[in-house]
Amino acid sequence: MKRFTGLAATIICASVALMEVTAQCEPDTVNCQDIGDPGQICPRNLPDGTVDVAYDESITVLAPPTFDYQGTLIDVAYIIVDSVLNLPPGIGYLASAEKFYPDSAYCIQVSGTPEEEGDYPLSIYVTPFINYLGSIIQGPQILDSTSVVMTVHGTSSIDPFKVDDFQVLPIYPNPFSEVARIGFYTPFDDRISLKVYNILGELMHEETQGSPPGEHFFHFDGNELLPGTYFYRITNRSQFYTGKFIKSR
Repeated sequence: MKRFTGLAATIICASVALMEVTAQCEPDTVNCQDIGDPGQICPRNLPDGTVDVAYDESITVLAPPTFDYQGTLIDVAYIIVDSVLNLPPGIGYLASAEKFYPDSAYCIQVSGTPEEEGDYPLSIYVTPFINYLGSIIQGPQILDSTSVVMTVHGTSSIDPFKVDDFQVLPIYPNPFSEVARIGFYTPFDDRISLKVYNILGELMHEETQGSPPGEHFFHFDGNELLPGTYFYRITNRSQFYTGKFIKSR
């Protein structure tokens, strides 16, 4: 985890306006431990959301005692998140405290109902307050454009009249340029396999994942494929489904 900009990527909580109301959550101090690199967050990645499906997650944050400012380690008194931009519409953030003090655990409640599907890279404005010669002064505001992304999927395509059956969901997007999301629904614990073939029938990719009952996704990275038509096969313990998708560029 990075010293400061990495922390900004992790404490994705409400803007100052939202922090007037604190989250009703508890930090997970059992499973979330500082591994020695300043600051820690658990879990490291936000779970995916689905349009029109209620979303509620709790994130634990351990604030760092220092940050690296132009090559110099500076003691942190506390940190405030000024604003978070490019949030998924319908999602809000509440923190358990307005200020994040070093060597303490905090939690952030992430909740709402996503309204639009897509990938949302977060841009976070952070202001540190630092200990300088015995006084606490406000440091420079920093814009942290991070690689942290919250993904919101489209409305579930599960047939409600076939919840006892294995189902493969429509691939998205199709055509795709980099990553295609291939979903499925399983009514029982199973091992699900994905195979991707070119038009000559040559196997280009294969992976398997164990899946409990529910809706799940393969995130197929096709960056190394040439543009063209490909076929995918989803297989469970007793049946398979084959579909077609197109790599656009």
